Amino acid sequence: MDINNESRRYIIQSVVLFCLLTLFGGLAMTLWSFDMLNAMIVSGCFVLVIDLASGFIFRWVATRHADMLPSFFTGVSGFRFLGALAVMAIWYATSDRASLMTFFVVFLIYYMVSLIHHSIFFSRISNRL
Repeated sequence: MDINNESRRYIIQSVVLFCLLTLFGGLAMTLWSFDMLNAMIVSGCFVLVIDLASGFIFRWVATRHADMLPSFFTGVSGFRFLGALAVMAIWYATSDRASLMTFFVVFLIYYMVSLIHHSIFFSRISNRL
């Protein structure tokens, strides 16, 4: 298995999922006049940063410390969860009540799609190792 190709494939899939989610969000904003642009920007940036970092760190761990891959998978999941809690707490502290539920729904959609992608991709990778 070529680690560089797997890492590149994970990053490309993450970017494509981000683009699809953003496209569907833009379509929902256009069709139903939802005001969720800020929520989509924050959620998209969070997902892109976490997924790109996961792809690059996976490449580094798999090439240099392959015995640490199970710890990497657990660590990424924990870091993603703590980051999501921090983003939601900051949004809660700085926004009004009207935009709070919209943000939480949009953020959780981005988060869950990213989490499902991460889980499926890396479970297949770990089965091949």
